[in-house]
Amino acid sequence: MPISPLEGEMPGRAERGASHRPLWGAFFAALALAIASPLSAYADAPPFGFVRLADVDATIRQDIRYAGNKNFLRRQVDGYEAPVCILTRQAAKALSSVQKAIAQKGQTLVVFDCYRPARAVADMVEWTRSGGPPDPQWYPSVKRGDLIAKGYIGELSNHSRGSTVDLAIAPVAGAAAPRPACGAPDADTLDFGTGFDCFDQASETAHHPLPGNAAANRKRLVEAMRAAGFRNYAREWWHFTLTEEPFPKQRFDFPVTAP
Repeated sequence: MPISPLEGEMPGRAERGASHRPLWGAFFAALALAIASPLSAYADAPPFGFVRLADVDATIRQDIRYAGNKNFLRRQVDGYEAPVCILTRQAAKALSSVQKAIAQKGQTLVVFDCYRPARAVADMVEWTRSGGPPDPQWYPSVKRGDLIAKGYIGELSNHSRGSTVDLAIAPVAGAAAPRPACGAPDADTLDFGTGFDCFDQASETAHHPLPGNAAANRKRLVEAMRAAGFRNYAREWWHFTLTEEPFPKQRFDFPVTAP
């Protein structure tokens, strides 16, 4: 089946900040559609309740890291067949409202990850099991095998519910952004102190001290997202979940594809 709502939780450590308010109508509608519809029904469009972000707001910049090799695995992640942001319709519309607000200052949102298939989460978990030393670019102070125990990678991810997004703010035009020592070094964003997916204490939203304007930029991002109904995950300044998400109890596993 192209879509797999997973009722409740899979075994293992869940990513913190998960919502537990059931929306049974949305769940049963999605489940019924998944059971009744053939694979071909999803060839050109995401499943029920989901949209490609570009169809809602094409002005938001997309830099989907797990569809390529510029990420902490240094390879394409299972389930990412295209560098495309897919979200629930509610999350996409809320994100568009943030974009409209910051566009007035000559800035844009940059999304690094949106909906994440459950198979991608499993791929990341399996990758940690091979072990290895710290990686100076992505996890400078933690061994690969300890990333789950330290809380940097979850055996479950609320990204798989479709209303969580990893993002930053960037200038629409102007000087190149700082190149942080940890995390994605080439995202051309404002200075947030670290790059996206820096698995280190410095990525905690309230970490102190931070260089330059990083603290102010983190605060502005949190406030802009909060105004649109998103809550931040305190260990990652880039990570936000829609508070009133439509699928708070389900995780999905359809692949990320292009139109």
